Amino acid sequence: MSQPKEIGTLVVVVLKARHLHQPSFYKQDPYAQVTLCGQTKKTNVAPKGGQHPEWDDEFRFPVYAEPGKDRQNRVLEVSCYKQEVKAEDILLGKGTVDIDETLKTGEFDDWVQLETSAGARGEVYLEMTFYANSPPPPTRRPSRLIPDRLARP
Repeated sequence: MSQPKEIGTLVVVVLKARHLHQPSFYKQDPYAQVTLCGQTKKTNVAPKGGQHPEWDDEFRFPVYAEPGKDRQNRVLEVSCYKQEVKAEDILLGKGTVDIDETLKTGEFDDWVQLETSAGARGEVYLEMTFYANSPPPPTRRPSRLIPDRLARP
C-alpha cells in the first residue's frame, strides 16, 4: 500500500475560549486538545483560567490527500478539558471544523462552538493558515504597453 501524499501544512493557533462550562465553584484549570488526521496535540494548561482562558498555542499538522479517506482527514476536532489532579480530566465541550474551505482560501479565523450531550458549552477561537507544498501559481508580468497608447482619440 502506498503512502498518502502530503499536500501541505495546516498551522492551527488555539487562541482563547469563552463561556466554558464550569462544573465546580472553584476556578478550573482548562486546556484544549486539537485532533486532525489521527494526530492529537494539547495546549498548555491555563492555571485558574476559569471560563475565559487564553492559551495562544500554535500547532502544525500535515494535510494528506488520501483517496477514500479525504472526508475524515478534512475534519478538525477541538475539545476543552478541565484538568483534575487526582481523577480523570473532565470534558468541558467538543466541536468540529470542516477544513475544506480553509484549504481553498488559505485562512480561517473564527469562534468554534463547543457542545456536550447537555447542549452548548462555550466557544474556542481558532486561527488556521494552510501552506500548500505545491508552488504558487505563476504571476503574470505587467504589460509593457502604456495604457494611454491604446486609448481611442
